[in-house]
Amino acid sequence: MGIIEVDGFLKCITIRSTIICYGNAADFDIAKYIAEEIETMWNEPNGRVALKQNTFDVRFNITAQYNSVLLANSVLENENPRNNYIRIEDYAKINISCMDAIGSNTGYFLRSNLYSGSTTAAHEYGHSLGLPHPANLNIVGKGRPSIMYPRGTLVDQEFQNDVTALPGEAGGTLNPQHRRVMQTDIDALSLYALIKNNVAVIGKFTNKYHEKQVKEEV
Repeated sequence: MGIIEVDGFLKCITIRSTIICYGNAADFDIAKYIAEEIETMWNEPNGRVALKQNTFDVRFNITAQYNSVLLANSVLENENPRNNYIRIEDYAKINISCMDAIGSNTGYFLRSNLYSGSTTAAHEYGHSLGLPHPANLNIVGKGRPSIMYPRGTLVDQEFQNDVTALPGEAGGTLNPQHRRVMQTDIDALSLYALIKNNVAVIGKFTNKYHEKQVKEEV
């Protein structure tokens, strides 16, 4: 989720978001890493969109916060569309990082997913802006995967977890480190439909505070 600011003089659209991390596996370093990965990857394609009979550059400005004592009410009562609240833990019941919904400003991330170059944060940020996974998860022969393709996607062998495996076999699916944000992802945001004035909002308030998930005893 974020705020969209339009500068008609500079012909630039800036999307501003703040990543606020909390949880037992969170710290400022990981919050900063998440924000930097998102900002770097989403700015990489030098996105452009047509708006008001002009072409505008699209830029992303992502800031980081770490809150070790975040109160549930701070999330539940949040009215700032820049704020995205992410709980980070070493354990998650579904063993993966995720936002709470498509176009959500809250989520629960698995710390082990957040290694350098993982692209997990940039992928989940796409969900926070309203982007789902593509419908077709077999893109063999179509080159590098864009950022919204999930793990399990069938891709050319050079983009697999095991480059020697056949697509669909063990190791023969997407290695997320190969995902990149592309102009098609910028296009999919449909910014032209959201912008009515010089300031607009992308995404929505889910404002869900997450408690720590724990393993069930067996």
